[in-house]
Amino acid sequence: MKLLKAKKFWMPLIAGTLVFSLAACGGNSTKSGAEATDSKEAVTITFSFDQGIGQPAQTLIDEYNASQDKYVVKTKILPQDANVVHDDFVNKLASGDTSVDVMALDVVYVAEFAAAGWLADLTPHFDQATQDLYLPGTIETATYNDQLVAFPWFTNASALFYRKDVLDQLGVEPPTTYQGWMDLQSQVQGVNDVQYTGVFQAALSEALVCNWVEYVANNGGEILDASGKPVVNSENNAEATQIMLDLVKNYAPEGVTTYNEPESEQVFLDGKALFIRDWSGFWSQANKEGSKVKDKVGVTSLPVGPKGTESHSTLGGLNLVINKSIDDAHKEAAVDFIKYLSSESVQKKMNLIAAQPPVLKSVYQDSEVLEANPFYADFYEIIMNGKARPMSPQYARVSDSIQRNIHSALSENVDIKTALETIQSDLEALSK
Repeated sequence: MKLLKAKKFWMPLIAGTLVFSLAACGGNSTKSGAEATDSKEAVTITFSFDQGIGQPAQTLIDEYNASQDKYVVKTKILPQDANVVHDDFVNKLASGDTSVDVMALDVVYVAEFAAAGWLADLTPHFDQATQDLYLPGTIETATYNDQLVAFPWFTNASALFYRKDVLDQLGVEPPTTYQGWMDLQSQVQGVNDVQYTGVFQAALSEALVCNWVEYVANNGGEILDASGKPVVNSENNAEATQIMLDLVKNYAPEGVTTYNEPESEQVFLDGKALFIRDWSGFWSQANKEGSKVKDKVGVTSLPVGPKGTESHSTLGGLNLVINKSIDDAHKEAAVDFIKYLSSESVQKKMNLIAAQPPVLKSVYQDSEVLEANPFYADFYEIIMNGKARPMSPQYARVSDSIQRNIHSALSENVDIKTALETIQSDLEALSK
């Protein structure tokens, strides 16, 4: 798959958007050269991440520390809140604070941090042959202006989970197009309690962005063209948005424009929907004890539109980045630690203890991983075709425009053409 590099036309406007007090940052602790060069003393680095991955991460860190005596990794754990984590990292890096060496950064913020000049270049440490061992989409999320400024840790992608028992009863294979799923509506009504063709996430939120960019990609559309120019108001994108609106109006629960993951998942878990678009982790939830759809669920690629040629899912996950302000000895330690976390044995362990989808291709063929996650046999091709959301230093503003305008179109407060024209204008303004 051709990697889509982040585009140079996005000029960094980071400084104008910082509204936090840099004076409130943690101490600007500069690490001494003596600490780094004393061969008798291990170099200590600090790894910061959110508590949502706290216990699995700590297990891996403890094993790393026990495996060698050259480096020691300590932790700074932040609340499980994406905005809090983002702001904490911004405050530290913008002030030159060196109290944190390695950070687990949401993939959507890599371009922002790289454009600000806060991230160390990892290109010299991971050659192309090494990068090729990893899922292409995850390398894409770690690349900015042809530099590898991060390295994938774990990923996530969406898939279409469906009622296998219902399709089996009808003698129907899972459709590959949106229209194919819509055409099943009259056949599935009332079969094994199904009331709706599909359910997904269309609330005014980041989840809506993830869903909408899939409709766009799966109808052959783009948000940015190959040169980085916004192309939101294209015919392909208008058609893709119309398909999403049709599903909202005629094939999904009435409240779908208020649904994030929990609300949409409950509809499917209650047995009321034929399919759900959701993240890979939903598999275990659907098959746990107490689920009305346990052992009745299949997984397949997202549908394609009339102008689409292949299915693409949105990628999520966390990347590992290094604070550019730290000294060379600490950067060397940080690179060693990142290589450890991205190694095959550790990628496998992270999956088995935390159910996080690995970024290394080979782990998807591991027998123990497949035993724990049997749907990975189908999921591998799905995640191989995963795509990043628009890579922009101004991602928060890009996301805000998409959320507001697409939600307004799905709520029929504005027509689709107006919504797309507004997003187009917003993104053009950000590119100046």
